[in-house]
Amino acid sequence: MSRIVLFFLIISSIFFYSCVKEVSEPIEPAVLKKLKLIPADPINIIYLNIKNIKRTKIGKNFFDKEWEISEQVKKTILDTLGINFNKDVDEIIISTQWNDVNTFILTLNKPVTLKKPDYKFQDLAYYFLEDKILIISNDKERIEKIKADDFEISFIKHPLFRRIINSIHYKEHFWFVTRNTAAFLKLLKDGSPNDQKVEKLFRAVNFINFSLKFDKDLSLNSHWECVDEYRANLLKSVLNGIISIVVLTEPNDPFVKELAKSEFFLVEKGVEFHLKVPNDKIDIIKQSMIANKLKRLAEYER
Repeated sequence: MSRIVLFFLIISSIFFYSCVKEVSEPIEPAVLKKLKLIPADPINIIYLNIKNIKRTKIGKNFFDKEWEISEQVKKTILDTLGINFNKDVDEIIISTQWNDVNTFILTLNKPVTLKKPDYKFQDLAYYFLEDKILIISNDKERIEKIKADDFEISFIKHPLFRRIINSIHYKEHFWFVTRNTAAFLKLLKDGSPNDQKVEKLFRAVNFINFSLKFDKDLSLNSHWECVDEYRANLLKSVLNGIISIVVLTEPNDPFVKELAKSEFFLVEKGVEFHLKVPNDKIDIIKQSMIANKLKRLAEYER
């Protein structure tokens, strides 16, 4: 039962519901330009616009401690280049692949004058596409292709690229896309005979995304894209059952009380979830025992 609860906490931490479905935000041309720097077949993509989030009242509370990225990146390239991640970076895009290839695209708020322009790192390569756009990757061949303006093997060429980008609801502050549905499946399995059915269903999920918007309230959205509408309907039923279990199991938990207000619906071949968390409820939710369990789980997995 605990695995089911934890599983639903992950998906439910990303949803906002309204009777009138909001129109998905358009993607900025500048961000689209940077996405072509990502390799063709990413498994995870994270987008974080620190500058835009810090402009909001709610967003400032999410930066009450320093944000960290790979220690290897921070202690080697960034330190050597004289870049302070928490002060100098306005935006970051992170891409990971199954073969452990990692790509970081940082947009800085000031040009960097390199004291050692040809500095070499053992496992990482870097390149300034423009004065304020820094690319760091352990795929040195990819860096060379970018230098040569060769983008034939790029994420924008992926067959699912348009569907992935168009399905991201909030694009201004934070979004995350994963094709690693096994991470969610692991939490859902409970050793019952239904495990094989659930596993088969999750193999029919092409990708999952979630996005956050920091405004007067915290708005969250998630989209689960299936191979067809039939699987989407099945997935909707499974998740609906999980909602009922969580609400019945922890009815007094502050996070679950907000969760009970969420709803989801079908969008073509996908299932969408929405949740809006009022500003005055955010601190209360932080006291949730279930939310803290989820936080510890995320730290363990990392």
